[in-house]
Amino acid sequence: MTMLRAVKVWAGAFALALSLTQSAHARANDLEIGAVVHFSYEDANIPLIACLIRQTRLTSWRTSLVWAAVEREKGSYVLPPPFALVVEQARKARQQGLHPLLILDYGNELYEKGGLVTTEEARTGFANYAGWVATQMKGVVHHYEIWNEWNIGLGSTTRPRTIGSVDAYAKLVRAAAAAIRAADPSAVVIAGGATNEDTHWFEAFARTGALSEIDGVSIHPYNYGKPLWGHTPEAAMAWVDRTEQLLAKASGRPVDVYVTEIGWPTHVGGYAEDTVADYLTRFMNLAKASGYVRGVWWYDLIDDGGDPENKEDRFGLYRQDGTPKPAALRMTEFNR
Repeated sequence: MTMLRAVKVWAGAFALALSLTQSAHARANDLEIGAVVHFSYEDANIPLIACLIRQTRLTSWRTSLVWAAVEREKGSYVLPPPFALVVEQARKARQQGLHPLLILDYGNELYEKGGLVTTEEARTGFANYAGWVATQMKGVVHHYEIWNEWNIGLGSTTRPRTIGSVDAYAKLVRAAAAAIRAADPSAVVIAGGATNEDTHWFEAFARTGALSEIDGVSIHPYNYGKPLWGHTPEAAMAWVDRTEQLLAKASGRPVDVYVTEIGWPTHVGGYAEDTVADYLTRFMNLAKASGYVRGVWWYDLIDDGGDPENKEDRFGLYRQDGTPKPAALRMTEFNR
């Protein structure tokens, strides 16, 4: 029996056990609920990913459409096979009633060395790419996130990483948001994506005035490995609460928040799978009760690798063979 067939057999039994005849979209929960997926990875098992998304009753998924991959000559946009798969899966998702979230991210050495976007030429190039993507995806993708974890230098190609200024990021957000809206006025544009409980970064971002250019703020409240109660879902949500309050005060209005990454790893020396399942339920209930969180994307859908001692390989709701961890069962129950 092939792995995919085995997963489908398991899925049928699981579906029966949990009465999965009720639509995910009919639940009394207005959150977008998704997971991070990696359609563009060389070894991505697309049928398995699609099966598990449906099985878990997610309403969304989140992945990147990387600038440097689609613009290899200035002004020419071509989707190479791995990223053509992202677009193909986005179209299929929309037909299935799902709401994909695309991250527009990272630099392009055609415009600026180092992996970041800090010059006017690079900002213009990034905005043109963002507008092109929004044009191609109009009616398919509704949510766009500008960059991923700028505050810790993700995307930087220098060693050690270069961390761009908050002002440079705010300028990038303004340019990209304008281009996306010009292509698709109905798009929801979110930005921020900061992690490491970096409250000062969000305070500085609020001072730039860029909040007025976007529809919501993304945040990654990871806290795994912290001592005492600091690693709990309640502690993670407490930072989200504080951040929302300071952003609302700075902007003079309520701010929609999107938790575009959250999770706890189950590697050797990390968290027990049952503990992560309990944390998932607690965090999701807190997010739902907040009144301002508009979406949660778990990091991630499937374990990224086979090393049991590497935490980066063990964030998935599912193992690499598609079998569920307890957290996958809890997420499915939450989405009933």
